[in-house]
Amino acid sequence: VGRYPPSPYHRHCILPPLPVAGQPTHTMAAELDVKRFYDRLGAIHSAFAKHREGPQWGGSNCLVLNRGQLYDDDPYLKSVCLHQYLFGYELPDTVLVLTVDGQCLVLATKKKCEFLSPAKENIPEGSSITGLTLLTRNKADDNAENFATLLKAAGLDKGSGDSSTTNGDKKKVGVFKKEWDNAEVNNGPILRGWQKQLDEADNVELVDCTPGVGVVMSVKDATELDLMKKSSVLSNKVLKHGAIPRIEEIIDDEKTVTHEELAAEIDAIIENPEKIKLNIPTDEVSSCYFPIVQSGGEYDVRVSAQSSDKTLKYDIITVALGARYQFYC
Repeated sequence: VGRYPPSPYHRHCILPPLPVAGQPTHTMAAELDVKRFYDRLGAIHSAFAKHREGPQWGGSNCLVLNRGQLYDDDPYLKSVCLHQYLFGYELPDTVLVLTVDGQCLVLATKKKCEFLSPAKENIPEGSSITGLTLLTRNKADDNAENFATLLKAAGLDKGSGDSSTTNGDKKKVGVFKKEWDNAEVNNGPILRGWQKQLDEADNVELVDCTPGVGVVMSVKDATELDLMKKSSVLSNKVLKHGAIPRIEEIIDDEKTVTHEELAAEIDAIIENPEKIKLNIPTDEVSSCYFPIVQSGGEYDVRVSAQSSDKTLKYDIITVALGARYQFYC
């Protein structure tokens, strides 16, 4: 799904604003599913600890999994998917460090740390995660103390005395390399300073752990399978009760509609299923990508195809669409 162009109507699932004392709130407070968080974080850690010397983890000594600021150009970034997988929300401008011995450290704003706080003292028995440390952004020292804590916990400070290296004096740090190298993605008040710390460290070698994390996340649990099933049912209903009847109406009434206009109509149905009498909250659904409508003997089967502004022809009409339900598709 991530190969398709994102919908221009893509929405981010981020934490709602904190309530203000004395003022009424109409937004349900976000809650972390602690069990799910530890089950999934534990799955990543277990795979990392067991297979870190393999190519999927690049021989990492620890993982640094950054999530930058909101980036609309690619809603399928690995960091975005990871946050939905672990937290159920995106936590922009957040650093997550995971060590071989199961220590997890998170550096974020106060609001995000408060969201994660229920997990701090509730590590399940038998979990491979041995500790959770929440570090709140400190503007006063520009996070200098927080960065020092992260480096020490990860064994990356020069005084750690940890000699478990794989490349001379350098320690390998697993990151989402493609995102790390993109300043537009790996950006934010916290991330800018943190990335500078690692980029300038002469004892650190950055390696790509994206394949390792991807393999773990590719194995879906029962909750994820149910969400994927629901998204496929929604996609089918949009095609059956929305797209096809609309195409039949256009042909029967000999209307003039462009591929792009029809695609926008289909996209609007996905974003608001009430248009086809489906009672689904609009904040739980979105398009996987902007629908692709083609006709008139010009067909592009590449995943990068787009609906053109040419008029729909009444011959062979192809429609590609996809719905996301609670961010699964």
